[in-house]
Amino acid sequence: LGPDHPRSAALRAQLLAHAAPVAATLPAGDVWVDGLGDPRGLEGRCWCPTPSARARLTEVSARLSAHDPPFEVLRRVNGRGFSHRLCPLEGERALHDPDAARRTLERGHWMVHRAHTFAGRGHRFVHGPPTSEDLGWIDKGLTLGPLFAAPRLELELEVALHGHVRPGGDVERGVVTVQEVDRGQWRRSVRAEGALRADEARALERAFEAAAAALIDAGYTGPFGLDAFRHAGGFHPLSELNARYSMGYPLGMGGW
Repeated sequence: LGPDHPRSAALRAQLLAHAAPVAATLPAGDVWVDGLGDPRGLEGRCWCPTPSARARLTEVSARLSAHDPPFEVLRRVNGRGFSHRLCPLEGERALHDPDAARRTLERGHWMVHRAHTFAGRGHRFVHGPPTSEDLGWIDKGLTLGPLFAAPRLELELEVALHGHVRPGGDVERGVVTVQEVDRGQWRRSVRAEGALRADEARALERAFEAAAAALIDAGYTGPFGLDAFRHAGGFHPLSELNARYSMGYPLGMGGW
């Protein structure tokens, strides 16, 4: 997540494919910048208010929000290290150099995450010992920041809980949703409707409160979402923290 992060044609196409179903959920009168309609003079909202996203709103003469967080805050709170410090998965390890990565991944089955990920990108399964292709991916990832290796788990349930930090520090909380995911990519969200046990719901609520407090302390305002999951060994209430909009936001928060 850099101020001038290059986007390949394939990535641009992937982002547009994700944006189209989101645009379909917008209320009447709202305009998708890359779709039909005239955004001039409208209040602009970014999926994630990076410098390039804000520049795009300026290009189409939309009004920029005065409450978007500074880019360095945005970059910090969206890094995996931020959520790792709040609630690390048992056995998850931060990897800061190639030697540490090779030693850690020599045995076992791992899910390795780069510091910033999106829509199934920036993750890699490594079945030790790492191959030359794995090592190349690891070396490239370390140029962008630390990697995070967690034991690979068979997930039984994936859920999310969304919120919004308003200017001044008030926090709005949504409802729990179940995420249907295919190979790391979101497909749809549905209301949880009792999918969590009572102890899991309490753990998720505690993680939400801790995440909201940490975001406020970091100087962040805007939408956010927690991903959590159940696996054979238990429930992990904070697998990812996305300090931006996410695909399940309109359902979880009852609208934009």
